[in-house]
Amino acid sequence: MPQIKSLSLTTIFGTAVGMLIPILAFAQDHNNHDHDSQDHGGQMHNHAHANVAVDCTTLATPPWAGLPEADRRQLAALQEEYSALDTPEKARAAGWMPVIGDIPGMGVHWVLPERMADPLDINKPDNIMFTSIDGKDQLVGAAYTFFDVPDTTMPVPFESDLAKWHDHPQFAPDGQTLHMIHVWFVPSSNGPFAGLNFNLPFATAGITPPSSCWMADEADSERIQIVSFALVPPRMFGTDSPQAAAPPRPDRTEMIAALDAAAIADDREAWMATADAFIADLTEFEQETVAGMLGILNLNQMSSAERDAAGIAQPGRGN
Repeated sequence: MPQIKSLSLTTIFGTAVGMLIPILAFAQDHNNHDHDSQDHGGQMHNHAHANVAVDCTTLATPPWAGLPEADRRQLAALQEEYSALDTPEKARAAGWMPVIGDIPGMGVHWVLPERMADPLDINKPDNIMFTSIDGKDQLVGAAYTFFDVPDTTMPVPFESDLAKWHDHPQFAPDGQTLHMIHVWFVPSSNGPFAGLNFNLPFATAGITPPSSCWMADEADSERIQIVSFALVPPRMFGTDSPQAAAPPRPDRTEMIAALDAAAIADDREAWMATADAFIADLTEFEQETVAGMLGILNLNQMSSAERDAAGIAQPGRGN
């Protein structure tokens, strides 16, 4: 059994508060990254495949009927336990505190300092996530984290093959990495353990997310990811940006309404056609920002071993 190091708050605040800066910098220089590109027609492509399509009838919505019984019981117990922290006010009163920023597909991570003590109890999450839905910050999931060498032998605390550690070497001491797994309490585009839940930005925007069944097609999954990240609140695009302050144009509002209607009707053809029009309507700044965010966040949902196998450089501090 490897020795598990505690997650220090100094590390969290020293590295995580600046996480959005490299995302935006990455977006501005995404043409130098060989995993995100645009074709000659302006269509964006995201070639980092960290999100696995799941059985959309059994693994897209709680109670996650496609999971082993032990996992279903564990997830139900977790959601029941953490329902006492269903608002930021309750979480803060219980000693939790927010770190990083509001990241699309994840929300805001909150940590509990006392859970960071060494040795870490890997059977209890030490992160919870909030996302704005219906104008209020709502609890949407939790996460387990610990420091160890990249090739950790620490077992995942779930039976399902979908539950896998991803890791963040940029947040860890030299020679180690920060291992993490998310668990979702709300419907998820890629199942209960997905690193990114592309349903969340749709919920924040107040529209119906597209069917998780559509994520199985690679081209349609790309469309869903791009539209999802293009819907994130303007604050994610940089508070000093003039583009961030511009209100939605009436015709774009109409497209967003059309996406909502097609999702409600489960009309895949209409949704994808509207998505293509929506994506084509994005400004160059929006296209670059979305491509950058998707690229870096998808790569960060992989394990170090997966990045090595794909020939992808490991994330580093300030990189």
